[in-house]
Order: sequence, then structure tokens, then C-alpha cells
Amino acid sequence: MAASNQSKIPAGTVIEGKFRVTREIGRGGMAAVYEAENVDIGKRVAVKILAAELITSRVVRERFIREARAAASMRSPYICDVYDSGMYDERPFLVMELLEGESLYDMMTRVRRLDVRTTLTIATHVARGLQRAHESNIVHRDLKPENIFLTLDEEGSQLAKILDFGLAKFYEPTEGDAKTARLTREGALFGTPAYMSPEQAKGQGAVDHRADLWALGCIVYECLTGHTVWNVDQGVAMILAQIASAPLPQPSKLRSDLPPAFDAWFARALNRTASERFQTAREFADTLAATLAATRIPTPNRRLLDPAALGVDELLSAPIHAEERPAPAAHPSPVPQAPVATASAGPQKSSSGALMSLFVVAALALAGYAVWLYVIHPTGNAADFGSDDSLVPARDRKPLEHEPFALQIAAAQDWLARGHREKAMELFQEAFKNGGHPVARSLLSQASIGLVQKDAKCRVNGIGRPRPFPMVEPTSRPTLAWTETGVVVAWVDNHQDKTRRQAFSVLLDESLRRVTQPKLITPESQAVRHPQLQSAGDRLAFIYWDSAGDRPGVYVRLLKADGAIAGPARLISRSRKHQFFPALAPRESDTFWAVWEQELDDGTTDLMALPLNANLEPEREAVRLTAFADSPVAGSANRPDVAVAHGHLNIIFSHEQGPKNQRIMLLRVRLDDKDLESGLPSTKQPRPKAAAPGSEDARAQAAAGGTRHHVGVLSPVSAEQGKNAQARITCNDAGCFAVWDDETAGAFAAFIDRESGQTIWHREFASKGSRPTLGMAEDGSTAIAWFEGGRVRMAKVTRDGLDRPSVLGRVSGFQPYPALTAGPGEGQWYVTFRDYEAGHLEAFVLRAECG
Repeated sequence: MAASNQSKIPAGTVIEGKFRVTREIGRGGMAAVYEAENVDIGKRVAVKILAAELITSRVVRERFIREARAAASMRSPYICDVYDSGMYDERPFLVMELLEGESLYDMMTRVRRLDVRTTLTIATHVARGLQRAHESNIVHRDLKPENIFLTLDEEGSQLAKILDFGLAKFYEPTEGDAKTARLTREGALFGTPAYMSPEQAKGQGAVDHRADLWALGCIVYECLTGHTVWNVDQGVAMILAQIASAPLPQPSKLRSDLPPAFDAWFARALNRTASERFQTAREFADTLAATLAATRIPTPNRRLLDPAALGVDELLSAPIHAEERPAPAAHPSPVPQAPVATASAGPQKSSSGALMSLFVVAALALAGYAVWLYVIHPTGNAADFGSDDSLVPARDRKPLEHEPFALQIAAAQDWLARGHREKAMELFQEAFKNGGHPVARSLLSQASIGLVQKDAKCRVNGIGRPRPFPMVEPTSRPTLAWTETGVVVAWVDNHQDKTRRQAFSVLLDESLRRVTQPKLITPESQAVRHPQLQSAGDRLAFIYWDSAGDRPGVYVRLLKADGAIAGPARLISRSRKHQFFPALAPRESDTFWAVWEQELDDGTTDLMALPLNANLEPEREAVRLTAFADSPVAGSANRPDVAVAHGHLNIIFSHEQGPKNQRIMLLRVRLDDKDLESGLPSTKQPRPKAAAPGSEDARAQAAAGGTRHHVGVLSPVSAEQGKNAQARITCNDAGCFAVWDDETAGAFAAFIDRESGQTIWHREFASKGSRPTLGMAEDGSTAIAWFEGGRVRMAKVTRDGLDRPSVLGRVSGFQPYPALTAGPGEGQWYVTFRDYEAGHLEAFVLRAECG
């Protein structure tokens, strides 16, 4: 243990003047992993540093760096990013993506046998990562559950990432717990014996990508059956002997719902002759999906063909209460955690009889509420789709949470809305102490941040948790809009149907308390992504994309003022699977323009646009706005946002020419431009022979359209080129404002002139900020909300720059951008965002008054 202690890096240490260590998050025989912060830009990262006792091995040091650089050359959402490398105290280190969640190994220590859908999701993601690695001539050679990490993407869907490409080959025996012993003992053979291919077990030098596919086959078997392929209790020698000659087990004998075809698939995956196995990761995954489609599971088989759309709660085959869910490794505790009272803790100030009575009353109230919500009136019933009282103001409705702690929370919310901040804090604290319920804890945490700011330009006077308090399924990024009826919040989760990610909405009163049951607003969808609400007079417009099912694509739907369905879901894009990132902007008479990115027949990703009437019916066919593939600035147009103003369609987007070569661009098209009726050709056109400038041929080409790569006027907004997230735009009488963030820098804003469309200024307004978004009030005043330093911040913005920012709440981990909308009062703003609550992802909403 002495060597391990010598290797430990104290918190606060700054490595290479750039990375300040905050805590250790993992340790193996080869290296330790620390959470750290880039002191220049505030980005949280993971730093993996070679153990001090191994620095004398030149081979280990050289491979540590060489393989790290190979991993850094790969770009895949299914592989953990490696950003940088260096030396600290003669020890090489790597700077990697900081992930929040748990490894597949950790999950299988809690839930030994996973369901078929979860297994297929994980295997498909890992296969996609392996395919990318193998195309780069990189072989992992130590794939195992410890090196598969389970996290969430921006929409809250499960995502599996491969860790330690080329880094998990060398382990030295160390003392420690059973988990560490397993890693070190089994890693001593340059791979983990339980997942070694025969060629690895024999010590053959020519181990290729098919060894990774063997290991993934072992992992799939273990996920489905709860057993390793080989008996690992009798030491390494016996494992190697089994790999060489033991008969393969038959999976269907351990799990009766597996089809016989899976036995054949497994036999091929673990064929001892490499040329008889699956030859590519893509073939491995496609065949597995087709094989498991015959499995007897209580969901439509077509869901198996799109595992990326599944929710993270499908990882568990048994429910886990919120209090029992482990918080992600990098999720800090925002407030001091008081002891949580439980039924077994015994009486404290009251008698045991009184305490028991309290538990009985609370249990009966919670049970009665759950029966009413999920049995008598389950979400998604036809009654939820449209009630006759949709215009009844929220203030005339009653809050629906009635548990003892919930009544205290409701009272605190009411006092806060009336301006009594001290009384509100007192009641939030009482609710927290009354059993320490996760909802009370999270709202107290938000209140402790947003209500104690002194001399703030924007003061919090409303805090809410829109979803029903018993609900703990992870949510997507929420969205919201204000109507005359009240504030409507929408989100995506799979609480009603574990196999589908659907959108729901609720109405909140003036105290941000829920006054309607969650309304299912996408009953036809399989996997809703990127939801966005827009006010449309006395109704709401809702845009999203469905990434699964028989008709994937971009959809729009009208909602009533209370968030209930008011019209049919209309598919406005081509029916194909893609990441569309749609945006919706109002124009005159409650009509709209919709814009999205789409992969077209020529293989490019470009922008599409479509005008919609007041009923969200398409006025004509969607038109193509960009065609970058064959242009001098070849690349793709991604993640657009749109604003209709000054007689133009103003579209902000990221023009990507590589993973580290992205620029925020503005496409400005006059609304009377004929190109908005016809657009660019939808298929790739041959490039005409270039004509001499000024010649008759050149004039003829210009008259015929020439080699046009976009409609309207295209101009850069950001001068820097980096790694940009989604940009946002809004416009008032003075011009347009745009915001975005750069993962290599911070959060930026720009002002665009209304007449010329040129960027007047752009500047970094938060060097450590991320995920900025915009909102605009009816009077044209504009505000920005963003994340920085674990806080939700907000500031008003004018053509002269940003006002002093205010802190509204707290946020932790990697979260998608918030949503911001103006309220009815002067200087009133609502912001909704996602954060952790007792280990699950939850939606929150805040209201602020800005002077």
C-alpha cells in the first residue's frame, strides 16, 4: 500500500499549470484517475496518471503515451475523448472526457442479469465505437465491463462509451479490495483472461480487431445470463485452458426467453477460428439485433432495431428508489446533507407512537396519490389530450401535491411568490427536515443559492419542480412557454412506457406549483428528442423529432393553452433517421417558420426550411437552403436556430469542417426571396466547368444560378474556430443577438445589425460559461441564461453589451442548454433546466424579476 500512497496526488495540486486536481475518482494497478478543472477555462476533465511505481518501465511509459495519442485521434460519441497528454513528476498523464454515471461492471454488481433491450443498446453502442477504432487500425485488446461506461446523452438517453483504448494492457499486482484485485490479477496477461480470445491466450503477436469482437461476445453473454462464459473461480491457468478447448456454454439453457438463434449467434461470436467469427463490428451488431428480434419480450420488436432511443432506466431490471440510486461520480453535494430519517431510525423528539402515526399518514397519502395518478387517472389517457377547461387560469386551480412534506413545499413556494423570502426559506428547510425527501432537498438546494444573492440585478421569486414528486425516471432537457393560462413546461421521459420516450406537459400556477396531471402530448412517438415550445396566441406550438419507429423525422403539433393536445402531429421532414435539431420561429398572424438539419440523398447534412400556417400545416414543400458538400467551404450545417425579423429569415448554425474546425454562421434570407419557394436542388449536381470571370459564360452561369451553395447571404458570426455547441438567436427592433459556447473557450455573444446583417460585435462574456440561451420579451428586452461554475446565471443584454449577471440556481454535471422565456410582468423571466436529484435527472423551473 505504500506505493499506492506515494502515487496519490493531493487535492489542489495544479498539473502543468493547467489542471487543478479536485479529487480522486478511481484507481487501478496501472494508474489513478482524478477529477480536475482546467484553470484557464473552467472545464471539468478527468486526468489519468501513471502509477509512480511503474515509471521505471520504459515500455509502459512509451505505450501509455503512444496509445493515448492513437485514442485521441478517434472521434466517436461511443468512445471516451482524450484531449491532451503530458508529464507530471516524471509520470505521464492523460486528460480525458469527464463522464458521469457508472461502468457496466458496477451495474452488473447490482443487477446481475440485464434485460434484452438494455443489453442490445449497450452492445450496439460499443460495436459502433469499435467500428470507428478498427477503421483507424486501433485494437483495444482489453475490452471488458470495467472499460464500458454508462452515461447519458444531452436528451437523457442511455449512452455507452468505451474507455481505455490501449491503456488497460498493463497492470501490476496490488493489495486492495476485491474489485481492484480482479483488475490487477486478471490484467497481468495484457488483457483480462475472462474476455481473452484464443489468439491472445496463446500469446500470439498478430492479434487483430476480431479479438475485440470475441470479448464483446463474452460481454453480451454475461449481460444476458448473469454468468461469465468461463468459470473464473479456479485461477488464470484454468481460464486459459477453458478458452483453448472447453465446450461453449449454451445461453438458452440459462435464460429460457432467448431464442435458439441466439445460441447459434453466440457460437459464431466465440468461434475459436478468427476467420469464422464476425469479421466487422457492424456485422456483429446487425446480426445480434436481428437475432434478438425473436426474443419473447413484452415490447414491439421494432424497438430493438433502434436501441439508441432507449431511456437510461431500462438499464435496471428491478426498480430502485431515488434514495438508493448512486449519484454520478462527479456530482458534488450542493448543501450539507442532514441525516435522513427512516422508519428504523427510532424516535427522536416525538414518541414512537406519534412517529409511527406520521409514517402511516404519509404512506396512506402517498399511496392514495399514486393510485389516483397511475390507476384511476394515468397519464396519457384520452381525457388528458384535451379538456374543456383548458383556458381556466392556473391561479384558479389547486396544486396537486398533497404529501405532508409537499404541503410545506407548496406553502414555501407561495410565500416566495409573494415576496417573503425568509419565510419561504424557513418552510423549505422544514420540508427538508420532515423526512429529508429528495424533492425537498433539491428545492432547498436551489433556494439556498438563488435566494441569498445580495445586490442582484435579477432576484428569484419562484422555484418549482414541474414533474409529479414521486416520479424519478430521468428526464430530458425541459422546455417552457408562457400563456394567458399560466406557465406550461414540457419534457421527455419514459415513466408511462419503459420502451418509449414520450413528451409530457404540465401547467404551473403563479407559485410554480403543478396544477395539472402530466399530459401525454406525443402518443404516436417512439423516441422524442429536442422538444421546443413556442407561444402561438392562445395556443402553443410544439416541435420535436422522433428518432425511432416507422416514421422518424421532425414533427409539429398544436397544444392548448394548458398544454393539452389541440391538433394532430404533422411530419414535416423526410421520414428517415437523423439528428435533426429542429427550431421554430413565429412570424405574423401566429404562423411559423420551421428549420432543421437533414441528411440528404447526396450524403450531405444541410439546412431545410418550411413555412407553416396558423394550424401548423405546411404551406408548401420543404426547401433546401444549403449545399456545402461541393462548395469552397465544404462541410456540414448543424444545429440551427431561427428568428423571423426585419423582413428576413435569420438562421444561426454551426458550420462544421472537422471536429476542431467549426464556426458559427448566419444565413440571412429575405422573406420575399423566390429561393424560399424553390430552394436548392435536393440531389447533388455536377459542378459545371468554371468560366473566366467577367466572360459571357460566367454571366450565363450567374444568370442560371451557377454553382450555388446556399440561398440568401451567408456570413460568419464567430471569428474563432473551435468546438461549438448549439447557437441561439433572437431579434428585436435594433437587430439580432446570437449566443453560443466553445468547449475550448467559454460562452460568447454577438450583436448583428438589422439592416446589413453584419456582425457588429462578438465577445466572450463568460470565460468559464457554457450552454447559453436567449429570451425576448414583448417590449424587445432580451436576456441570456447560461451555466457557469455550477450555477445558473442570467443577465440582460443590449446592443451595447451585457448587464451584470445574477445567480439564479445551481446546476451540476454536463447538462443541455436551459430554456428561457419572458413572463407577463415587466422584467419577469422564467428559466427551466435539468439537474440531478438523488442520482436521477430532474427538471426545475425558476422565475426571476430583473430591475
